[in-house]
Amino acid sequence: MNHALRISAGAIAIVLVLLAAGCAGRGSGSSGGVNPQPPVEPPVDPPVDPPGEPRDWGTIPPEPRGPGEVVSASFVAQIDIVNDGAAREETLFASVPFAWGHAPNLDGLTIAGHDTAWRVLQRWPDRSVRVAQAQWRESLAGNDSITHTVASFGNRLLGDFQPHPVFAAGLPDFGSDVSDRFGVVYTATATGNGEVLQETPLARVRRWRTYHRAAAGVGIDRDFLTSTFYVTEFRDEPVVLVDWVLGNDYLGADDPNGSTDPELYPLGDVDVNEARFRHRNADLALSYRAVAEGIGAAVPAADGFEAIPVMQNTFVGDGQTRRYRFLLLRDDPAATPVQVAAARDAANQRIDSPVQTLATRESWQQTHALGLLGGPAVGPTDAAVRADIDYNDWTNGNHFGTWGSHGDVKSTGQTGTPRNHPITPALVHALQSHDLRLLTQVEQLAWIQAARPYHLHGLRVENDDPVLLWSGVPGPENWSPESFGRRNILQQGLYENYRVRANAGERAHDFSPFDVEHWSMEAVFDYWTITGDAWAQAELRLLGENLRGLLRPVDFFTSTGMSARAEGWCMQGFVQAFLATDQLRFRDAALDRAHDIVDRDRTKNGPHRALSISSTDPRTMWPGSHEFYMPWQHGGVLQGYLAGWKFFGDPLLLEICEDVSLTVQYGWVRNVVDPIFGVVADGLRYYVPLTHEGQPVLPTVFDISHGVSFGDSPLGGAHTFLTSGLLLLHQASQDPASKARALEYGELLLQAPLSDDDRWNKWFFTVPAAWNH
Repeated sequence: MNHALRISAGAIAIVLVLLAAGCAGRGSGSSGGVNPQPPVEPPVDPPVDPPGEPRDWGTIPPEPRGPGEVVSASFVAQIDIVNDGAAREETLFASVPFAWGHAPNLDGLTIAGHDTAWRVLQRWPDRSVRVAQAQWRESLAGNDSITHTVASFGNRLLGDFQPHPVFAAGLPDFGSDVSDRFGVVYTATATGNGEVLQETPLARVRRWRTYHRAAAGVGIDRDFLTSTFYVTEFRDEPVVLVDWVLGNDYLGADDPNGSTDPELYPLGDVDVNEARFRHRNADLALSYRAVAEGIGAAVPAADGFEAIPVMQNTFVGDGQTRRYRFLLLRDDPAATPVQVAAARDAANQRIDSPVQTLATRESWQQTHALGLLGGPAVGPTDAAVRADIDYNDWTNGNHFGTWGSHGDVKSTGQTGTPRNHPITPALVHALQSHDLRLLTQVEQLAWIQAARPYHLHGLRVENDDPVLLWSGVPGPENWSPESFGRRNILQQGLYENYRVRANAGERAHDFSPFDVEHWSMEAVFDYWTITGDAWAQAELRLLGENLRGLLRPVDFFTSTGMSARAEGWCMQGFVQAFLATDQLRFRDAALDRAHDIVDRDRTKNGPHRALSISSTDPRTMWPGSHEFYMPWQHGGVLQGYLAGWKFFGDPLLLEICEDVSLTVQYGWVRNVVDPIFGVVADGLRYYVPLTHEGQPVLPTVFDISHGVSFGDSPLGGAHTFLTSGLLLLHQASQDPASKARALEYGELLLQAPLSDDDRWNKWFFTVPAAWNH
């Protein structure tokens, strides 16, 4: 449900201090900077500015454009299937990549030898299929792996979904309950038919959204947290998968206008004694990852239900959610005892050792359909050993449980940019090594994004809404004129007795929302790409709306150009939201931003063309007042804006990328002697001075007195952020000078031949095949 906001907006003129910082050596993926902080106190009763008017950007140009090499029309994708469990027959799902223009539709295509149903997940700008999910039935031997080819013959399954006979009269009952800190229990049960999200002849996904309530007049005397259920049914199996999202994700409104919609009345942080998944009328119920996630054993509950506890003695932060998975089986009365036992065994296998499917690395690289800019590159010679080490380190890590990080970084604004990359490293490593166990890591890194406090259910942000979502969910800072009801909670002291644990700990169990300088939704996007998961698609839509609420066109401090990396990574996020949802509102917001703000505020003349300029910072070690820029931050610009050019087709986006080649050239150093690195034939400055005491200066102005600021190394460390982007720019640009610069500096930074460490490094994942084969 979308709730429009229409209250007067204030013009908030605020100075934003952008911070930069140091980095580590080549391949470390390290770059400096904490998240830029908005002001402590917003102005009072500011004047009103005209609202930002969205521009009509028309249709997307359909013609192919780089970066990317030509793909042979005869190329066909292959799918790896790995069964680490016992023999079974199962409905399988696999994402299949297609090159631009090669699959106008899916007619006549199948997984060779199998009747196949299809769902389109992503499209190229010409509306041809980019990624589609294949669904088919497969008999698998125990502890086996096979490879299938996509064929242009066979039977494509069409028509409506028909449930398995055991569910013809309806699914098992399911729901949840939570208890507050006083022990009052609030229950939610899924009723009705739900909302159909996905449907093929082989499978269907429906969604139910509910609210927990106690008896009238008992406890908090209102709904207490939300539950959203994504339920997957199979035509040929007597099981359903229930993905349960327990949430404190109320949208809220400052003026609900007397509405009785519970969505408009947030709770704020609240303590929870226990949360449980409930079910009834199933013959078997299984919990996914029960040991790792601390999920308890089932116990009898009221009204014939069975309850499975998932969290105890904790709190749920405002805007936080948490995802769990359960399997419900109903024995088939028409089956023999042997068949019933086999179905139960298959259900246990689905939970204990899910079959993993993934198109091969060559299939993704050849079609340029992975991430936004293609890849991944060929892996190291010891990829299998590295993957085994990575998987075991992750599996044995002390980072699981209710609010564990699951191997992610809880605060997105981290020195070293651990969350920024063109493609999720675990996914690339699975492709490079053929070790599909790493897909479980990809899954869990995506699922734990549910714990980040940015969840506002049904959020839709328009250009003239008085909204600033700097902190995900508007918090006590109240920089946003519309606080989605959060200001009322604070001013009125609502529900204070229900958040003792929450007030005693860090906000949201130390999870942060995505911040402007490190926007990084790849985990969810890549998971959506390889699974077609319905929750992930909904999450990507919500993140797109969060971006719209963060990068405001008028009235707020984000209506001026932000740091180079912020603009680049946020553009990448807009493209990901667009591809996942096919909603032009995300394309339009991205182009509004590029034309009206970034192009207005960037340096468009002169030799350096830096997208953003920083002011005096003690970390440069330079005296007096000064201005400077950081070339390495423009690596994010290349990743985001080249993707924008590829999928949106706006020439300005490519022009901005071409200017990055000048930004790098101006900061380049040749033939200097450094006290640390010795003779440096070629290198790139980490900081490039532009002015000193208000006067323009040359890049060399501090070289004699302070030395060249190389960062960790002349060509390594944060400078590697630029490498693949420059080589991709060389492929994309049609300007001879820009192509030449991008090639020259890209190859110098590449330092080919690549080492095995480089091939395993995220900043080289999208190096084009011409330089990495």
